[in-house]
Formats: sequence, C-alpha cells, structure tokens
Amino acid sequence: MTNLRALTPVVCFFRSGGRVKRYTILFLIGLLIQGTPVPRARAQANAGRIDGIVSDPEGLPLPGVNLILTETLTGLARTAKTTAAGTYQFPSLSPGQYELRVEAPGFSPEVRRLTIEVDQTLRLDITPSLGKVSQHVEVVGAVETLRTTDASLGEVIEPVLTKELPLNGRHLLALALLAPSAHDGSGAQTGGTNPLYWRPQQNSALSVGGNRPNANYFLLDGSINTDPTFNTQSFSPSPDAVEEFKVETGSYSAEFGGAGGAQVNIVTKAGTHQMHGDAYEYMRNSALDARSFNDPSRIPHLVENQFGGSLGGPLRSHNTFFFANYEGFRLGQGVTAIQTVPTALERAGNFSQTGLMIYNPFSAHANPNYDPSKPASPSNPKILRDPFSGDTIAAGLMSPVALQVLDAIPLPNLVPGDSMAGMNMAGMGGSAADSNNYLDLRTGYNSSDQGTFRVDRNFARGDAVFARYSIGHEFDFTPQNLPGFGAFDDNLAQNLTVSYTHLMAPVSVNTLYLGLSRLSMHRYSENNFTHDYVTQLGIQGVGFGGKGAWGMPWFALQGYSGFGDTFAATPVEDWDSVVQVGDIWHRQLSRHSVRIGGDYRRFIWPMWGFFQNRGYYQFTNGFTTQTATNDGTGSAQLPARPAGGEAAAGRHSEDGPAKLVHGRLHSR
Repeated sequence: MTNLRALTPVVCFFRSGGRVKRYTILFLIGLLIQGTPVPRARAQANAGRIDGIVSDPEGLPLPGVNLILTETLTGLARTAKTTAAGTYQFPSLSPGQYELRVEAPGFSPEVRRLTIEVDQTLRLDITPSLGKVSQHVEVVGAVETLRTTDASLGEVIEPVLTKELPLNGRHLLALALLAPSAHDGSGAQTGGTNPLYWRPQQNSALSVGGNRPNANYFLLDGSINTDPTFNTQSFSPSPDAVEEFKVETGSYSAEFGGAGGAQVNIVTKAGTHQMHGDAYEYMRNSALDARSFNDPSRIPHLVENQFGGSLGGPLRSHNTFFFANYEGFRLGQGVTAIQTVPTALERAGNFSQTGLMIYNPFSAHANPNYDPSKPASPSNPKILRDPFSGDTIAAGLMSPVALQVLDAIPLPNLVPGDSMAGMNMAGMGGSAADSNNYLDLRTGYNSSDQGTFRVDRNFARGDAVFARYSIGHEFDFTPQNLPGFGAFDDNLAQNLTVSYTHLMAPVSVNTLYLGLSRLSMHRYSENNFTHDYVTQLGIQGVGFGGKGAWGMPWFALQGYSGFGDTFAATPVEDWDSVVQVGDIWHRQLSRHSVRIGGDYRRFIWPMWGFFQNRGYYQFTNGFTTQTATNDGTGSAQLPARPAGGEAAAGRHSEDGPAKLVHGRLHSR
C-alpha cells in the first residue's frame, strides 16, 4: 500500500518595534491517497539568525553602518548594512561560533564574539562608542540571550555535553532527557515506542510533556528524519557526527509541527579550515563484567565493541570543506533462561512421575452422587472420568502430528532439584519433578555500521551550499523461547540533505533545500525459508504467505514453557520513504522582517507482513481431570487423543496441556 499526501504551508512573520506578529496562510494541496493522514510539512528549521538595532549613545538609530559577520571555523564572511531605522539582520546561519564586526563613521570599530545555536534568533542591539577611527573595541564574553522574538520552549544540547557526558551505548537521544518535561518512555519491549517496533539499537523512547514516545518529530540538518510508520527517529547519527541538537518542547514557531510532543532538531558537524580527526574504541567482555544474580555459576558469553572515527577539514580550497564519520558496533551476549519442557516419559504418555492421577476423557459418565439441589462444583460434579492405568495414556490415543511437534522441543538437561533449576516451582504435575528442567544458553548478537559524509562550499558573494549523506545498517539476532525459534532484524536507514542559500541582497536571503529519507526494515524467524512446519504437520488453512512466512505455529501449554515462532518473530517487510522539497525566503523591510516559506513532502510506506499467520494454539489441563471442572487432578492432556477432526486453522484453545500429543488440532 502506498500513501501520498502533500502539504504546502506558506508562513509569514511580521516584526515591528521588536515585537512579533505572525500570520499563517496555509495552502493544502489535496493529494490524499488511501485516506491516511501524515504530519504537516514545515520549512527548513535548523538555521539561526541575528538581528538588532545599531544606535548612538543617545539612542538614535544609525543608518548605513557596515556589519561583517565571520564564521570562526570556516572564515565565511557575510556583510550587511543597517536600514534607515538602524536595524540589521543576518538570517540562515549555521550553528557555530561567529565574530561580528561593526564599523560606523565617527565611532570606534566594535567586535563581538557570538555563538549561534540550533534554530536560535539572537537579538543583539549594539551601541558603538564615540572615538577616533583608529580606536578598536572588542567585547569578549558570552552574549546574554533573551528570547523576545518567539515564545518557544526547549533545550539546546551543546557540543560540550555530547563530548563529556557518559553515554551507555552511545545513544544520542539519551541526552534529550536533559530537556524540560522529557523523560524515558521505554515500554516493556525494546524501543518502547510501539509493540511492533523491531529496531533494538534505535531507542527513540522519548516522552515529552506527557505525550507518547511516538508523538515526537525528528529533523536532521533541517530535513525530515522521522519514520512515518512508527513516527520514531529514522537514522540515529553517531554523537561524534553531531555538532549540537535542540529539543523544542512547546510553543513552536510556524515552521514546526506535525507532532504533539517534541521537535528534535539535530545538526551534523561540518569541516573547518583546519584538519581535525579522532578515533575511538569502547569495549566490554566477560572478563571485565560481574555475574548477575540470575546468571548460572559461569558468566555468560559477552563481547561488546564500539569503535569509529571522524575526519574533517578543507577540501582543495579554503572555500570547500568536508566532514566524514564512521561508527561500528558489535555485540555478542549470552542469554540465560530456565524453561520447562516435557520429559521423555511424558512424551511417551507416562505421567506417573508427576504424582497426580490423570483421567481418560473418553470414559466420562454420570456421577451417581450428584446433588441437583446444589450447583456443580469440584465437590459436586455432574460428570466423572476413570483414571488411566498406571497414569499412562494408551498408545492408541497418541497423535502422530503432536509427536512431530514434540520432536522440535529439546529434552530436559537439568536434574530436578538441581540448583540450576532455580526455585523449582511446581509445574504441570504439581511438583518440581517436571518443572524448570531445561537450561537454555544461547547467544544473541547485534551489529551495526553507520557513516556520514558532508561537503560544504562557500562562494564569494556570501552564497553557500552543503550536501550530506548518512547511511546506517543494523543486523540483530534475538533468541526467543526455546532453541530454533529466534528472530532476525535487518534494517537499513539512509538520509540525504542538499541545501543552497543565496544572498539576494544584504537584506534578502533565500534557502532552497531537498531532503530524502528512506528506512527499510525486515524481520524474520529462524524458520522462514527453511522449515514449513505447517505443511509438515498437516494443519489446514494457515501458513499462507509463501516461503518467507514459513515457520512453527505458537503453542501455549499450561505448566510448560511456550514454544514456536512468537508474534515478535512475525515476518515483516517495510519500506518507508519520504521525499521533501522546500524553500524559505527572508526579507528585512526597515523595522519589519518577513519570512515566507513552502514545503512539499511525499510519504511512501508499503508494508508486507503476516501476523501470527501460522496459528496460535493454547492448551489447559481441564480435559484430563477427574471432573469437568478444574479440581487439581489431570494435567496429562499432552499425550491423549480427543475426538475431533483433522487440524484446522484458527486461534485455538483446548482443555489440557497434554492434548498436544494426544489430540488432533482443530479450530474452535
């Protein structure tokens, strides 16, 4: 299925006397296919700007004053002149360090050192000192930022924080918790954003202002970086590739929107006129880690490596710069689980070791002592059943189909009462004889590789263009329930941004940009393409979807560990693509400032998936109890054969865990 919607807003800002009046004109192009809504588009929003008034000591505006703004790390210079009202403006500024030089006839030249943050409007009024031309005044120190142009709320995560604060796993969004009203919104499943979210290495579980974790919007260098399927972050850049980012939490300006939570705006690093680089390696392994409380006597396998490096600098000329970053991650970690599986005797129908009597479901007869004046209960049953001889199900009642299912389940490898069996909780037999009898030691692994490459080009007239391409690949294996039923994740995220800023005049700037975002996600089980258990077992009406949807149905037996391909191992293929084109124009008119922009986006996200297509079968122990009620006897449903037809499709529920071996599967 392909969903398409185009949304083009035109937003006007009107500033007069330092106050902002905002008029929003919204044009909707009614391209809506399949009726699926998508977030509202917005203009490129990572750039900052500086504006203010230059006046003399008496407070009178100074027209025609020359201002030169130079980016410290690249040397890019832009010029402006104050208007007749003494106002000036430098729009479309990349975040970073700047030096502002003010030159007015009859006044001493003045230099200010400034820092521009993501999506920041810096109000800087300047009053030059009277003096000779040869005098020079340099103001050193941070400029106090007072937001008078908008009422937005948020927090800028500066470079020093990404460099100095510890990040377990180097997940950049963990630093977003520093923003007001932000907290970890992780749920029971990794990712914490959606029950279907299957990207364990991309934790976007950020809740802001009480909103759901999938109510946020993500930008990378001003272009969309939001996965439209789950509304989470598509590409997660390495902290070493990020200059800074901002988490806006409320009262956004007009170019923001599309989600009720936070607007997370990330800006990547750019090259400078000096060559800089770094390399790193982070490591954990079994020799360095302590054993946790639930681990067996030996420490599970653990090898974790996170490594990478970056390099940036000039490219041939002093007007072209590059930045490149790579990061890799490898994790192999042992997973320990205590399971309960049928013993060899139970697979043969012998439940004598459980200590409980089991009853033949085909021997049901009326209870001669039933009291009709009282309700039916375990002490006053209507129906009674006769016990199996020797607590063993007759061979003629065994189901060949169910025996095939049991062949996929490993035999116990723990002796009852062994300390490895944990608490020896009562199993289906009501004792520790058949519970917690299997120690499952497997290794899950995660690997990922990502890279970012960016080129910036500055032109003589003050124009600038940059292009950035980022790509990240993730491959994971997660063990599920019993051996043979694990889940694989294979995901690829790509993001491209191209932006061109044209200085039309000292008071007019235009920015044209293109953004492409693509995320392909693939999940499958160990049995997809290899084991067609549904056909092998003869279950009819399920298993559709071809080889890519092969696998084992899910079986839930009371008293035993569930087994089969779980819902989490459902085969799913998802391709999310967003194409974005936009333009924004700034114009200063005396004391007024006008900004007009438009943004077009096309969202395409076809999905292929079969959720629990192999069937779900649940068995309880009531079918082999003495009475029709659960009276504490029974529990031998595993090997007996009930009356009924051949296996059929459906979400199935039967009375008795032993029925899996004993009966044919049929829908209810």
